[in-house]
Amino acid sequence: MSEIINIVNNNQETIIVAGIILLLLFFAWNIYLTLVLKNVKKRARSFFSGKESKDLEEVIYNQIKSSNKINENIEKIYKENKAIRENITKCIQRVGMVRFNPFGDVGGNQSFAIALLDNSLNGVIILSLYSRDGVKIYSKQIVKGKSEYKLSEEEEEALAIASNN
Repeated sequence: MSEIINIVNNNQETIIVAGIILLLLFFAWNIYLTLVLKNVKKRARSFFSGKESKDLEEVIYNQIKSSNKINENIEKIYKENKAIRENITKCIQRVGMVRFNPFGDVGGNQSFAIALLDNSLNGVIILSLYSRDGVKIYSKQIVKGKSEYKLSEEEEEALAIASNN
């Protein structure tokens, strides 16, 4: 034991300098950790500000709940989009129109044939014949690009224009 006391007495200045250096290192480390903690607290305050929740677990739970609602809405939008896509094929998508003059005594091409078809080539042809006595309108059903009735030359042309659109 006396040897240890002799060593300490002989090296007092070295031990004091080493202790001061160690104390300064711990002090610097303490300052660094204080700054890091301050930064973490600042981030946590900004993360939790304006939220009803007070802890991280509640924030995560609310985010999961919100994410589930968003997924439900996306699924609903996909279903609605699919229904719209199915319905749109039944809408008029192809139009063909031909203007003509069926009677030589009437000026201008005031008569017309118009074909209105969906994507599957189903629809109607409307024929309007204009004369001095009046206007006559006829319609013929089209199923898969064909009519069960005889089509005039103008109706055939309107159907061909619509079918190729």
